[in-house]
Amino acid sequence: MAKCAAPDCTNEGKSQCGRCKQRFYCGAECQRNDWAAHKAECKRLTAIANAPMSPFGQMFNVLDGSSRPMSNEAHFFDEMFGYTAADPKRVYKDLVTAYHLLRLGAHSMAPRVSAAMQGMDFNEWMERVARAGVLPHWWNTEVNGAGIETFTREDAYGRLDREVTVEEVRGQGPRLLALEMMVERIVNKS
Repeated sequence: MAKCAAPDCTNEGKSQCGRCKQRFYCGAECQRNDWAAHKAECKRLTAIANAPMSPFGQMFNVLDGSSRPMSNEAHFFDEMFGYTAADPKRVYKDLVTAYHLLRLGAHSMAPRVSAAMQGMDFNEWMERVARAGVLPHWWNTEVNGAGIETFTREDAYGRLDREVTVEEVRGQGPRLLALEMMVERIVNKS
């Protein structure tokens, strides 16, 4: 068993701090006496323990106890997917697939996404995509915005008025994990 965390106490720590669960005390009196010293650390440890977790990893700031998903720091979607200005259809397809992942709740963040966000229309989705910073560096809003609008009306895969199944969207193979990271980034940063 752990030693009591209060200074100058040599007793066995039989109970733990009820908030952070990291410090042990022999009794309530020692815990009260140690509170001034433990308060800041307790707050930091509790913030880390209660931070929403991302399946893609977290970035922690140990100084202030803050945590944010690694996808918030990602600046590699165009490099990861091989997006090029010469073939923007790949971007269009991935944006539509990520949108379907969100709408169908077929992504790892689904339990934490509100019904309103899950039900957003494609125009709002694209506004959030732009704010989240996941578009390739070469993206031209006028040219590519018109291109994706055409893609969502006319392309066999991209049409938004067709029925899409979870199996179809999840059948993206190795790209699925990165597309889920894209959804997380858009949800968190927009």
